[in-house]
Amino acid sequence: MPTLTKLNLTNFRNIRSASLNPGDNINLIYGKNGSGKTSLLEAISVLAHGRSFRTHKYRRLINHEHKDFTLHAQLQELVSRNLGINRHSSGDMTIRIDGRPAYTSAEMAECLPLLVMNAASFQLLEGASKVRRQFFDWLVFHVKHEFKTCWKDYAKCVKQRNSLLRRDKITLEELNPWDTEIVKLGLQIEGMRTEVFEVFSGAFYDYLGSFDFVEQDLSSELEIYYMSGWKDSIDYKQQLEINFERDRQLGYTNIGSHKSDIRFQLGKIPAIEELSRGQQKSLIISLYLAEANVFRTLKQRNPVFLLDDLPAELDARNLEIVGRALAEMTSQVFVTTIEPDTLCSCWKLTSDNNLKMFHVEHGEISPMTA
Repeated sequence: MPTLTKLNLTNFRNIRSASLNPGDNINLIYGKNGSGKTSLLEAISVLAHGRSFRTHKYRRLINHEHKDFTLHAQLQELVSRNLGINRHSSGDMTIRIDGRPAYTSAEMAECLPLLVMNAASFQLLEGASKVRRQFFDWLVFHVKHEFKTCWKDYAKCVKQRNSLLRRDKITLEELNPWDTEIVKLGLQIEGMRTEVFEVFSGAFYDYLGSFDFVEQDLSSELEIYYMSGWKDSIDYKQQLEINFERDRQLGYTNIGSHKSDIRFQLGKIPAIEELSRGQQKSLIISLYLAEANVFRTLKQRNPVFLLDDLPAELDARNLEIVGRALAEMTSQVFVTTIEPDTLCSCWKLTSDNNLKMFHVEHGEISPMTA
């Protein structure tokens, strides 16, 4: 599995200079609010994705006294690899993988498959379908090698179709070549998604069933299902033709693989309307664990986990369940907390002391004895 063995940060947010050697399983990062704990997780996500999970404004990532930041990581899998990124306040960005220039975030993601769970993860239940699509497509991207190209081609076709729809005069016949290609690519995308979802949903129910919900058995009551971006009962191309006038008025294509969704129901009621905050977090954690499980099964690799403020909304019993699941998965985990005692004791019991601790204060990161 890919493991971060060394991490160097220079002028990243309030961390002016830091170098650490993470453990290969649980890395517990603790400190007061504003100390730089989440910034450390954020730096790892920038190395994996080329962007932050907290902001789209890259200048905020640069220490206010400097004009650029530099991140470097050494990874160990079958061989040792080096991953580096430098971002200047001018916007210039340099990415290097094993000393060679890299130009796409996909190249970085292949080197360092990463799952990030934080407060924004509640958007998987509360947010728009795009959030759930992106979450699930991370898995499809990694386990179906043809998905990336297929999705890229599909997105180009939809963009071209939307451009034509915004013209003053456009006929259905003029859209036909694009519709044909969209249908062909869309069916391929849905085939890959459906195949992966069948495995993913089974793993999700298994993890959900391990949580303690007191008097409610969510694993038997809750239903998760995948919805394609069009009505299954009607031919895809026929639906594009039926929707032509509506799409023309809207100026964009309103059905297709870019509109798919994952739904959570308790009977006929959306789960979000019935679940407590703690139950929601348990459901969300089950989604992440399922995604990691399927990734490991199909790729024979483990993703790296970033978990920001894991204890929030979880009682001691369910926190122990999560801790055990993460330890058994043998993924490399970076988890932040304000108060380390509960998590520390949890992982000392479940992971044979395979635990490393780091204290963060005013941007200074120090290894501690577990």
